[in-house]
Amino acid sequence: MSSPKLLESIRLVDGELPLLDYHQRRVDRSRRTYYPKGPAFRLAAVTNELSLPTVGEYKLRLVYGAELLSWEVQPYSIRAVSSLQVVHADDLCYGKKYADRTAINGLYNRRGGCDDILIVQRNHVTDASYANLALFDGSHWYTPAWPLLRGTRREFLIKQKVLRPSVIRLRDIPHFQSIRLVNSMMEWDDGPTIRTEAVLGL
Repeated sequence: MSSPKLLESIRLVDGELPLLDYHQRRVDRSRRTYYPKGPAFRLAAVTNELSLPTVGEYKLRLVYGAELLSWEVQPYSIRAVSSLQVVHADDLCYGKKYADRTAINGLYNRRGGCDDILIVQRNHVTDASYANLALFDGSHWYTPAWPLLRGTRREFLIKQKVLRPSVIRLRDIPHFQSIRLVNSMMEWDDGPTIRTEAVLGL
């Protein structure tokens, strides 16, 4: 079986690439799994060879395997999310950031009238369709200990002690006040924040 194509989505702000070290660590983990004998793949060197805009905010999308396969730059703006639909996906495996998002997109299409989804595996809270989750209990912010994907912003916020990893079950959600979406494209304070009353399917 051939190894999958992998993806990194990196925030590009006025020519700078924040959290690049965290993206590199994820790339290294993924390539150790699928391309252990491949040549070095250093994001700083790869992106330095690209003609990137130096003004504005963008998403830099890199598709890679043993080497860079394709790249594109897309203007980025944060989309509004004010409601989440619980979807169960016990068999979903997305431990690496795969370029093929067919399974995630299939779950997203089950959101009904909500803006996004809250993915649950074996009754444990994991992620939204495009972001990790942070849950606020009135005093502290927690993040699921077992996300589908260990996002770079999530890893950074854990290191900064903004987020506390915790086992969070579906039945625990009503004990929290709000849920914030967290990913590399959004600063912590800019992530859409949803009242837990707006989570459907509990």
